[in-house]
Amino acid sequence: MQPAKPFTQIHLVHARVDTVEKMTFSEFQQAWRKMRKNNDNPALRYFNRQNEEFKFCVMTLANRERPATFRQDEIGRPFESFTESQREMIIRAMNKMCRWGRILPRQFSVADSFLSE
Repeated sequence: MQPAKPFTQIHLVHARVDTVEKMTFSEFQQAWRKMRKNNDNPALRYFNRQNEEFKFCVMTLANRERPATFRQDEIGRPFESFTESQREMIIRAMNKMCRWGRILPRQFSVADSFLSE
């Protein structure tokens, strides 16, 4: 039987870990609960999963409602790094985009760029 390994050792596949910060068990519990609660938030989970093009569209749409709320260097930031009012604007913009998804077909053909004369 092998001795128990301390929980500060991290074994990740295909991930880079420069240093492992030691934490107490209570700090670990708090961090774990925060991550678990964040995963319960569908807006946070969906926004963070998307690429930068989607986030650019969401922030541009939100900026139309209240100009200069989002800057271009904020595009790659995760959902939890924004203020509560910014997160509300992001959610409103994502809801507008969801409605577009119901209106539009799945994808357009490039051949549709040619018009008959």
